[in-house]
Amino acid sequence: MKRFLIGTAGHIDHGKTALVKALTGIDADRLPEEKRRGITIDLGFAHAEWDGVRVSFVDVPGHERFVRNMLAGAGGIQAVLLVVAADESVMPQTREHFEIVRLLGLSSGVVAVTKCDRVSPELVQVTASDVRELTRGSFLEDAPIVPVSARSGEGLEALKAALVGLAGRPAALRGEALVRLPIDRAFLVAGFGPVVTGSLVSGRIGRDHRLEVLPDRRPVRVRRLEVHGREVEEACAGERVSANLAGAELSDLRRGLVLATPSALAITNRLVARLELLPGAPRVKNGDRLSFHHFASEATAGVRALEGREIAPGGSARVELRFARPIAAAPGDRFVVRRLSPVSTIGGGIVLDPRPTAFRVKDEEARRRALDRLESPSLAERLVVWVEEAREHGVEDGDLARRAGMDVGSVRQALAEPLAARRIHVPRRSPDRYLTETALARLATLASAELARLAAEGSGAVGVPRQTLLKRILPRADARWAEAIEAALASRGALLIVGDEARAPGRSDLAGADRELSERITAYFRRRGLDPPSPAETAEAVRHRQKVVEGLIGHLVKTGALVRLPGGWIMARESVDSVVERVRARGKKPLDVAEFKAMFGLTRRLAIPLLEYLDGAKVTRRIGDRREIV
Repeated sequence: MKRFLIGTAGHIDHGKTALVKALTGIDADRLPEEKRRGITIDLGFAHAEWDGVRVSFVDVPGHERFVRNMLAGAGGIQAVLLVVAADESVMPQTREHFEIVRLLGLSSGVVAVTKCDRVSPELVQVTASDVRELTRGSFLEDAPIVPVSARSGEGLEALKAALVGLAGRPAALRGEALVRLPIDRAFLVAGFGPVVTGSLVSGRIGRDHRLEVLPDRRPVRVRRLEVHGREVEEACAGERVSANLAGAELSDLRRGLVLATPSALAITNRLVARLELLPGAPRVKNGDRLSFHHFASEATAGVRALEGREIAPGGSARVELRFARPIAAAPGDRFVVRRLSPVSTIGGGIVLDPRPTAFRVKDEEARRRALDRLESPSLAERLVVWVEEAREHGVEDGDLARRAGMDVGSVRQALAEPLAARRIHVPRRSPDRYLTETALARLATLASAELARLAAEGSGAVGVPRQTLLKRILPRADARWAEAIEAALASRGALLIVGDEARAPGRSDLAGADRELSERITAYFRRRGLDPPSPAETAEAVRHRQKVVEGLIGHLVKTGALVRLPGGWIMARESVDSVVERVRARGKKPLDVAEFKAMFGLTRRLAIPLLEYLDGAKVTRRIGDRREIV
């Protein structure tokens, strides 16, 4: 079944609640004061199922004093039912509500001209003409305009058909894998505990799902779910949801918080956004404070334009918004801003980055380019901007996912193309962390310079201690990342790893004391023959520091003078070659372990690694407990 979430909009007393009741049979006014005064004060909810479509309504108050309540319900809707009374036509709150839903980025809706039974057909046409003038150039420009009467029932079927038609092209729900439920009500149910309600913006919620309440990141468990008063096992995006929570007290829950997948969204005290002002709005200057409305939340935001010092009426600009308390936000989120005094809606916009750093770039042209890329329609391009910002420290895919407000799988999929183009890299030893080609090249240059400088200082017999080099080029990196970068630099030929030391690739030949010491080490291994020494024994024999000796042994293995057997044993090349010659001299006669041990006077502890080496070198082939000579 298709699910569709529609919000009402319009001036007070234009019949929004009466129309919703006529359509669904549900009175969305739930508060005693609303029934006593005959006006909607807070959000109301209703639902119906028509032609295989489950339509949920969020009925909002029309009075100017309750616009903040209207905003709390408008954030999660997919389409709007704009209500204009035929006897009054377009009024101030009609205009303000229309601007709000336009600023929230809605792309579809229907206009209902109500109370058509009270006026002449000519006046209905005049109202429709006024609506066309109001909506010209907007997403409602070509929307159906349906004359209706909640009292007589005239036009209700036509309105239902128009609303069902919207469900065939709903706005796309972002981040389908991630749960995001802005909380617009929280209350206590006797025998069950705290309950929250909201419009499920994305994802699916199931019974016993473990989620968190943002921005506090309070872990909770869903004990019970209802959709439109019916208990369900699972709720889907586009539905009005009531969730009974375990793990939180009622005092922990309130309108404006968000129920979400754990660690899925960024928590921020500042964000970068594009802010658009209405033509009749006052100028917004750096340092001004505005009321920021984002889904069901409201916060006070300080504004700083990132290009220039003010925004003119009807203009738009990239801005930094700073909040006194943290909020949960994601790129692409829409918001509305209102003036604090006198209170009025003056604009809105779209979140570009909930954890901004690009705007700090001192070069104005570089900053402009980075901000332009944050507005790119390409998710990959926006992600690459954030990878670039991380420089040589890299950034994990989980952090990118939180910043983007989506699941890790979507991030990896989006970055596949820049990875293939080698614009960014994922070091093999850290497969969940990205850095750019520019950053890796910069580290390679820095490593080469440090190797040359430290080698000139005589810091080791073979090269530079690996940890010393890594601390110089990545002073604040964790061990895992430092080793991953070291391996990446080695694989691209920027350095050589020799035991516990690193050296410049151009210095492949040993000289001076290094050469003399390596010759003594090689000679000692030759003397030991098939009784290979340990590095400690070798260091004692040549009377040199063990770390240096281990580095040289690694270098000699790399150059082929020594051979590393499975299990870590090391022998002189000549000793291994003599074993190969004697084995091949047997012809095709099979060989077992006992015969091999007796042939060379070996213990089993050394015979098995030697035989495994011969298997790997294609000298022998194991068949059961015996070896054939290849």
